[in-house]
Amino acid sequence: MRNSIYDALEISASSSVAAIQAAVRTVVRRFWAVPRDASGDSEEAVRFAALAASILGNPVRRKDYDVALNPGVGSGPWRLPIGNREASAGEGSTNSRVLGEGAEVSQLSVDAAPPKALPGVDALAEPLPDGKAWQSPLIWGGFAIAFLLLWFGCSQLLGELARWNLMHSVAVAGALAGLLFAAALWLGRAREPAAAVASLSRLAIIKWRREGSIFIGLPPPQHDTAWIFKLRLMELTRSAAGFVTATNPWRRLVARLVDYSLVALATYGLIALADAFVPVSGLWFAALRSPLLFPAIVVLLTIPFEAITLRTLHTTPGKWLLSMVVVLAASRPADQAMPGDAQLAWGRSLRVAWSGAALGVWPVALVRLAANLRAARDRETEWDASGDSIVMARSLTVVAVATALSLLVAAALIVLGAWYRDAVSFGPQLLTTTTHVGSDIARLIGTDRKPSSVNPPAAVPSTSPAVGSEIRQPEPSSPAPVVAPRPEVVAPASRPAPAAPVMAAKPAPNSVAESEMEKQANAAHARRVRIDGYARQAEAARRSGNYAGLQSACQQWTQEQPGSPEAWRCYGLAQQQNGAGRDALPALRQALKLEPKDSQVEAAILRILRP
Repeated sequence: MRNSIYDALEISASSSVAAIQAAVRTVVRRFWAVPRDASGDSEEAVRFAALAASILGNPVRRKDYDVALNPGVGSGPWRLPIGNREASAGEGSTNSRVLGEGAEVSQLSVDAAPPKALPGVDALAEPLPDGKAWQSPLIWGGFAIAFLLLWFGCSQLLGELARWNLMHSVAVAGALAGLLFAAALWLGRAREPAAAVASLSRLAIIKWRREGSIFIGLPPPQHDTAWIFKLRLMELTRSAAGFVTATNPWRRLVARLVDYSLVALATYGLIALADAFVPVSGLWFAALRSPLLFPAIVVLLTIPFEAITLRTLHTTPGKWLLSMVVVLAASRPADQAMPGDAQLAWGRSLRVAWSGAALGVWPVALVRLAANLRAARDRETEWDASGDSIVMARSLTVVAVATALSLLVAAALIVLGAWYRDAVSFGPQLLTTTTHVGSDIARLIGTDRKPSSVNPPAAVPSTSPAVGSEIRQPEPSSPAPVVAPRPEVVAPASRPAPAAPVMAAKPAPNSVAESEMEKQANAAHARRVRIDGYARQAEAARRSGNYAGLQSACQQWTQEQPGSPEAWRCYGLAQQQNGAGRDALPALRQALKLEPKDSQVEAAILRILRP
């Protein structure tokens, strides 16, 4: 049985271009799963993959090859027309005179001119970074920055939950850093699992130049010698650095989470700066930091960040810390300019944001996680196919892994602390707003039902002694239903019913009184909720050092509860901390007037008045 390129790639002759590119990447992944061996099998496999991409990736060269596979077609080597087609046509080949220069299928003739060498795949011959980059002392500086972020996250979250001080937060951050470093030591001993090499087509791939079965018993086409030289240098550097195909899906997942953590930290800082300096209600910034919007914002901002870093550096910060690089355009021949590296990088970033992260909708992303992990382990992910990319990995560096894990945990602590503070600060406002909306809806429903409930009392017969009680009834409803029944009530005047009109009129005043009491209770409860909310906002602002927010919350507190000495003391001290000076005296004096024995207020007044 005669082999062909299709058989070696384990695809059919009618496969699409996308399927051919996926098969080429599969061959490269399969033979790059181990470092370069002494026999040179990996180099031969990469040369075969580049040859398959050059032939089957070009429509004209693919038609030449498909026609030559059919017995009895063509009398000369099929490989002749796949070179410079214009040159062969210009030199007067037989089939060029018969088929014409515009023929789609290039000529299979004996007298055609020798073709040029087939183009290689530049991405497969580009050198990979050596291992010295992961041994730089700058990594320790990154770890120090990650530790500071870890301490900040511990102080933000534990300071709110457990009221711990600075030393407690430092101790907890140090313990976490120690645990993460120990985890990095344990992970650093792990090696990338080798991918299983299929035995069905392995022999045909590594002996494609020694046996002519794939190329119909004839000498195979030749690659550009400059490209072959670059490929051999790349294989040497790959073997020296220890790069193999990345087949550990959890490693890739952690690297992506580290990228999201970096973008989340930058986004959180920008939102915090805007909250401090932009004169807009803090509720808007709390909404941007909410668990619903913040993940989506982070994923969307990661798309350009990842595309730019992949295009320029062939890696991302998270992948670099986990010792991984990305090879783009792994099946694009050198004579094809499109799609470019930038287009592939953007396509990969968009696809991973949509298929992998579900655009930040984290419940959907969690549902898809198992399928994506299986795809990364067994075949290739959708974003690898969109970027025509192969992920390479080398042995882990302990300090780099500890830095990555510290950044990941620090980002989680900082974001969780922000969510907790927002829940404490703005939860009462949201509850008050929800209460008001619910009461408004209930009031609207009540007014729609009111006419049907008032009509029965209006039809009750009335006499002159009960006129006074009947006059109070129509007040909560419209006066129209009261005038109409009077002519109908004159006939039964002889009936002794002195108490009946009074009993009919009682439900209306009681319902009105109950309604007023309920409104007053709701208003008092809402006021209490607002006061508690201002007090919590002031406490949170004081702990975070946001004195502008502290002054605003205390001022609103004084407006809501002007008789509270705590509110005036909070407002006066906040003004003093903001450098208001004598402008803080009215608030402090009001607090001292309401609570004359407040030593803290007295000390603040003396500090202001002291020359």
